[in-house]
Amino acid sequence: MHQDQDLLDQLTADHRSVLVHFSELSGLPSGDPQRKDLADLVTDQLVRHARAEEEHLYPLARDRLADGPAVVERELADHRAVEALLEELRPAKADWPGFDRLMARLVEEVTRHAGEEEARLFPAVREVTTESERSLLAVRARETKQLSSGRPEHQLPAARRADHLPPPERSLGQRLRDFLTPGGPH
Repeated sequence: MHQDQDLLDQLTADHRSVLVHFSELSGLPSGDPQRKDLADLVTDQLVRHARAEEEHLYPLARDRLADGPAVVERELADHRAVEALLEELRPAKADWPGFDRLMARLVEEVTRHAGEEEARLFPAVREVTTESERSLLAVRARETKQLSSGRPEHQLPAARRADHLPPPERSLGQRLRDFLTPGGPH
């Protein structure tokens, strides 16, 4: 990742990286243990990326775009859908019969979401922000991704009480980290 990228360029590069990993995954035979390794890598990238979007892009879009609140709610709904797939995928082994089905759903959801962001949201945000704002936000987003825990220690969901589930108003990264971290929400 280039240090001179603005926020939107950085997020687009994140999308491309995940799509490359999806392509690598599709080239491996069903049941290959490397598929799980790539799925774990993609999970890490998606969690960190979502946290950066939720903390830096979406507040900007909500405040500056005429339809910002509605746009952000749709984006967050997409994140929740991806989060649910990642949660299903997390304990799955590459040789589990449902693994390929879950990966196909994840690829479809992430590809659609990234395409919509790049086609609609990113150009709209670019029009209402300055290059220096986007560059500063890129620095902050990189810091967020570096400090985010994309691969937290896991606790099986069955070992948690239902009242310890994270509230839905928290960001995808926060909810996923809280759900997977022993001891519940932070």
